[in-house]
Amino acid sequence: MIERGKSFALVLLVALSLVQSYFLAYSMPSLETKVKTEQDYVKTEELGPEEKVENLLYPESLVVHMGQDKHTVFYPHDNFYHMVLEKLLSRQFKGFQRVEASTIDWESVRREDAGIEIRFGRDVPFSLLQRAFKGIEGDSLLSTGEIDRVWIFARADSGEVRSFFLSADGQDVFEASQVDLTAQDVEQSVGFGEYWQPFSYWANGVYVPEQSLALGRVEVAFTKYTADQMQRNLFIDPTTTKMIQDSQDGAQIYRDTKRGLKIEQEGGWLSFKDPVARAEGRDEPAENITAAVQFVNQHGGWNGAFRLTEAPSFIGAGGTNSAIRFQQLYSGVPLVSAGEFRFGYMQLSVQQGVVSSYERSLLVLGDKEGTAQPFSLIAGNQLLTKIRQAAAGVQVESLFPAYRTTLSQDKLILEPVWAIRLASGEVRIAS
Repeated sequence: MIERGKSFALVLLVALSLVQSYFLAYSMPSLETKVKTEQDYVKTEELGPEEKVENLLYPESLVVHMGQDKHTVFYPHDNFYHMVLEKLLSRQFKGFQRVEASTIDWESVRREDAGIEIRFGRDVPFSLLQRAFKGIEGDSLLSTGEIDRVWIFARADSGEVRSFFLSADGQDVFEASQVDLTAQDVEQSVGFGEYWQPFSYWANGVYVPEQSLALGRVEVAFTKYTADQMQRNLFIDPTTTKMIQDSQDGAQIYRDTKRGLKIEQEGGWLSFKDPVARAEGRDEPAENITAAVQFVNQHGGWNGAFRLTEAPSFIGAGGTNSAIRFQQLYSGVPLVSAGEFRFGYMQLSVQQGVVSSYERSLLVLGDKEGTAQPFSLIAGNQLLTKIRQAAAGVQVESLFPAYRTTLSQDKLILEPVWAIRLASGEVRIAS
């Protein structure tokens, strides 16, 4: 009888032990800290969609050289742009070697050899360029380099295909000695240029159209992210922020003990600052660009199509340009603004992977209203006169068709214009 009681007690203890183990395993309180650090942000809702870095790296233009000093330019809104670029992005480039820029007669190549310049409009870290060009094999020679353009051409005398990766200042030039492109491949892509508007070389790598370019005037509806949405999205604890109404321009200013958020243009423009102490060390452009993309993904998302471009000169605490800009496009055409109205870009200041300022529009483009009104952009000498007037003696690095945006009650007016980008990164309207 005693032995039977001992056995029963043992079974009961084992059962109680199993029950206790279950509650310990499935009811353990979280050991993660509940205290947020100064670098934490709360993402309360998803506003715009997220984006990948490689999807923001497409070229500003493709310059097509057809030999005999004949040229044309494809822009992102052109069908030929996508047809040519898709083929080139899938090719293999390897066996890189550094070359002296002076060993290549670039003027002769430009005039005589059939080829294509893939222009990004700013130096792109090679490590990021590999995400866009899937066929570029990693090379330690280029691991820390930056590339502004890729120039592929077939020699007129021998048919040999050569591919060069160049930095904006022309100091870094690398040749891919192994490329799976034939002269026929290059000629096929270049051949599309015969069906496009001719462009003439002007100066500093800029080509000007000889014929007018057709681009419709468009009216587009829009919605807005609200100040409340952005406040919740950018502050750790929105309940600790204070809002001040600016009596002069009506802007709303939100502040906590560290960060500041300003909403202006009647709720259409955001400026956010999060001062950070700069640490010792070198800035890595690839890290900063990636950090900028991730920040936008987490705090507002991408309210349209954007492309990484050159930002106006801004010198940060470390003595380098810490601004990263993403240009907005509509149907492949860059959006620019003039005067006090700001629209068409996002800009962030990033140092060593940490974002200290963030500017963007809160307008979200919607459907086109009505039909586009036909419009012809000027060309030739008339355009050159406008370019010189807009540049006012400053070097021009790029010419491109754009939409000048103006706000009209509940819609945006997109008016076709020619725009120029100066050496400083500043964009001005030239027509």
